[in-house]
Amino acid sequence: MWIVLIIIIIVALITTISVVVLKTKKTNSEETSTTEETTTEQSSPSFVIDSNTKWKQDALTVAGGYDEGNRTNQLDAPVSVYVDDDNGSIYISDTNNHRIVRWGFNSTNGEVVAGGNGDGNRTDQLNRPSDAILNKKDSSLIICDYGNHRVVKWSRQHDTTSQRIIIPHIVCWSLAIDNNGDLYVSDWMKGEVSRWKEEEKTGTKVASISRDADSTDQLKNFVYIFVDEYYSVYVVDYLNGEAIEWKKDAKNGAIVAYGHRHETKPDQPPHLIAVIVDSMDNIYVSDTVTCQITRWLPVPGTKFGGTIAGGEGCGKGPRNLFTPYDLSFDRQGNLYVVDFFNNRVQKFAVEHD
Repeated sequence: MWIVLIIIIIVALITTISVVVLKTKKTNSEETSTTEETTTEQSSPSFVIDSNTKWKQDALTVAGGYDEGNRTNQLDAPVSVYVDDDNGSIYISDTNNHRIVRWGFNSTNGEVVAGGNGDGNRTDQLNRPSDAILNKKDSSLIICDYGNHRVVKWSRQHDTTSQRIIIPHIVCWSLAIDNNGDLYVSDWMKGEVSRWKEEEKTGTKVASISRDADSTDQLKNFVYIFVDEYYSVYVVDYLNGEAIEWKKDAKNGAIVAYGHRHETKPDQPPHLIAVIVDSMDNIYVSDTVTCQITRWLPVPGTKFGGTIAGGEGCGKGPRNLFTPYDLSFDRQGNLYVVDFFNNRVQKFAVEHD
């Protein structure tokens, strides 16, 4: 009798562990964490986004939206957003206020967690930060301090002595962390993405300009990047209005998404800013010219998968965007968009069948 009972308990434990492992798979490698320990802390299942997923078109403003300013309920030229599902909050690069702001999912005001002491190059200052991601391994923020040409690590425990420069002399625009905990940095001026292992003094190029190669290598002005679970690097070439995928160890990139020209301004070149990828390898980009978020399907030759948010003209209504910047998904499949000129972050709720 006791032997039977023990066998039942062991089987139950194995089943429970298997379920937890299945639930922890991420669609965003920035949130995949840097260690197994952190990954297993995820308790709620991820919503699987695919090519048929739709989002409600009336967005909810979850940060800012009260004109530009430096009050706790305001933003001034926000550019990036990072979703921290575990703590129910988002981190925003509030560029013109030279600060990183944490905003709870249900908050009406933000909390300054880095910078906010004017523009400067002291260890307690930032200068036009362009991106911030969470390093869950040591509960720190890694920040692109764009105006100071550096990448900094900032403690979330308000311990100013732990703030330090981890990569100097780089015109950093965007950051990502892969499953191994390696850091990826896009350099706006050099037009390259480099990978940095912890405490490494020199990064390794994983995507860069090569003017002697084909057009997919002639990348300029890298903006936001995304790294998937297979270590493919997706990067947006702002000037050429393209998103390019560089598979692990690849020498050449492949174009996976394009920007659109404005119907009434056909001579204006297309521009993209940000790119993210779902677990089914569908690509999502923010199109600043047409003020929309578009989906591209992962097929040879690229295939347009439609507009998923915005696209009703540039404006400030709940269905409008005005120069969309960074993108992020939360664990439930909701889409967060930085609405640059409206000084707000918009949440497009996923539609459930």
